[in-house]
Amino acid sequence: MAQVTASLDIHGLKELDAALRALPEEVAGPILLDALTAAGAVVQRAAQDNIRSRTGATAADIRVEVQTQPAQAAGVAAVGGTRKGTGARAHVLRWLEFGAKPHKIVAGATDRKDARRAARALRRIGDARAASALRRGIRSGDIKVRRALKLPGGVFRSAVNHPGVKGQSPLTRALAEQGERAIQTFKDAAWAGIVAAAKRLNVRAA
Repeated sequence: MAQVTASLDIHGLKELDAALRALPEEVAGPILLDALTAAGAVVQRAAQDNIRSRTGATAADIRVEVQTQPAQAAGVAAVGGTRKGTGARAHVLRWLEFGAKPHKIVAGATDRKDARRAARALRRIGDARAASALRRGIRSGDIKVRRALKLPGGVFRSAVNHPGVKGQSPLTRALAEQGERAIQTFKDAAWAGIVAAAKRLNVRAA
């Protein structure tokens, strides 16, 4: 899960806590997991709705990650973007949550692939000394191969000044707007799980 998350950590439900603690860990664990997952899904959907996007990729990347401690009748549901994989959008979610200060964007750093191609071309035309000098220059940093940044309208620049962007806080807003509903969802799902477990245990005991 990404470092930028909205966490749902529920405390103070005494009756529910006592009921969960009365159950075996192997029974209480799945109940906690299901209830926290349902509660996290409430915040997840709200966060996704808070994101204005043309493709929907960032909203689709928001996940719910649940950790439980059945022995303590405790757990937490974290809602955020994934960090790995080709579709990971956690970096975009960070910008949306906190915004970005004005900053300078410089075109890509040393491009070793282009440098190797240039060195091979020099070798092919018989200038091994120049090819060797090019490779040494790239390795030392004395020679840098940079790609230009393509801007709207087909304009290319080696660097541009980003004006910054105001944060939209999709996760924080989701937790603030839907926190109470998420807690109620947790309570309802947990009690339903406890009732179902009690019935199963009574049947088995008989």
